[in-house]
Amino acid sequence: MKRLLLALVLVSVAAVVIAEELAVGAKAPGFALTNAVDGKTVRFAPGDGKLSVVVFTCNQCPYAKAFEDRIVALGRDYAKRGVTFYAIDSNDDAAYSVESSAEMKSRAQAKNYPFPYLKDGDSRIARAYGARVTPHIFVVDGKGVVRYRGYVDDSAKPEERQHTALHDALDSLLANKDVAVTATKAFGCTIKFKPAA
Repeated sequence: MKRLLLALVLVSVAAVVIAEELAVGAKAPGFALTNAVDGKTVRFAPGDGKLSVVVFTCNQCPYAKAFEDRIVALGRDYAKRGVTFYAIDSNDDAAYSVESSAEMKSRAQAKNYPFPYLKDGDSRIARAYGARVTPHIFVVDGKGVVRYRGYVDDSAKPEERQHTALHDALDSLLANKDVAVTATKAFGCTIKFKPAA
């Protein structure tokens, strides 16, 4: 009986976590965050008519690093087709100095990011999206609606991937087609949230 109760509690907790993730079809939250590269404020106003990709990532996570080159390549390729990428680091830089704005700037420059690398200093934006891991992807259409959320690809190892969900979602939306797979389970390192004030 105790095992059954424990199992039910664990399922309930998992359901709560899943329920907090921003749903496909929901209106995406906007934001105004500082770009670690140049110190300028970058604003995202969902419903601005642009197809956008919000990427929660960080400096230290092996999964974020494994997907980094792919995200950079996608950001560069899809920018030519009018898609805007926003990379966001929501990790607590007070607890993890590698997540500081200076370290973010260094990484973005070393990897030649074709998109802004934004600091979510209080983790408020990650909480608003329900992001849980790095990387965690949200594709937002021109009306400001989430059309895909989840992983970049289904494997951190490029040679083992079978599903290129982010690429597929963007291609479908750019062709004015429905996204076949609208949600996948993002995997990676947990976001190191800044403690709530």
